[in-house]
Amino acid sequence: MKNILLIVFCTLIFPLSAFSATLKDALKQTYENNLELQAERRNLEIQKEVLNISKSDLFPTMTLTGTKNFEETNKLTNQSGGDASITDTNSMTSSIKIEQTLLDGQGRKTEYEKSRLGLNISEAKLLQKEQEVFLKAIETYTGLILAYEKLNINEENVNLLQRQFELDNARLSRGQITASDLAQSQSSLAGAQARYIEAQNNIVTSKLNYENVIGIITAEENLRKIYKTELTIPSNLNEAKEISLKKKSRINYC
Repeated sequence: MKNILLIVFCTLIFPLSAFSATLKDALKQTYENNLELQAERRNLEIQKEVLNISKSDLFPTMTLTGTKNFEETNKLTNQSGGDASITDTNSMTSSIKIEQTLLDGQGRKTEYEKSRLGLNISEAKLLQKEQEVFLKAIETYTGLILAYEKLNINEENVNLLQRQFELDNARLSRGQITASDLAQSQSSLAGAQARYIEAQNNIVTSKLNYENVIGIITAEENLRKIYKTELTIPSNLNEAKEISLKKKSRINYC
């Protein structure tokens, strides 16, 4: 339930366009390129092959064998030294053997049921991993947008305090303020500059997280804030709980 509410909250609050990709594009890119999802899909394919092997043990086995012999006789002679009138031999034999185990103590059936259960578990794990990765992708996507917003705010704050410091410096020369007032203004400017540097570092970290979870950032453009969404959200808490109970694979398989 917390996952669903967080996805809805992030979709409504944060803009739906970062770089040249919408949130939908970012989730599609995540679905195709995320390494964790690829690993879970590979595990699912392996489990399907295991199930096929277990299923094949329930069917009859057939063995087909064949041999072919050819012998030339045109050089054979009789006792007097003349040619022997014997035709060439060209023989072929084949056989088919079909076997079916009738009783093995339910061993093969048990193995098949075990493989089928393993496949169901693998499917549930893939669904759970998709939910976790998509949630992480939304957090990463919106986190990068938020990092840029904070960078812009801190940049404006630095510019404002820089102008304030220059104004206070001029006022100090005219005796309108004291040196301690100017020192306080300079301290505020230094703090704003430190926060601006921190915001720049957060941009780098957010980009790395974006590429790690979603994929490579192909281009950069000005962020466009879009607050409208076509997503249908739960109308109340009970409805959100009901959706969570149906969709959360970890709950379904407990």
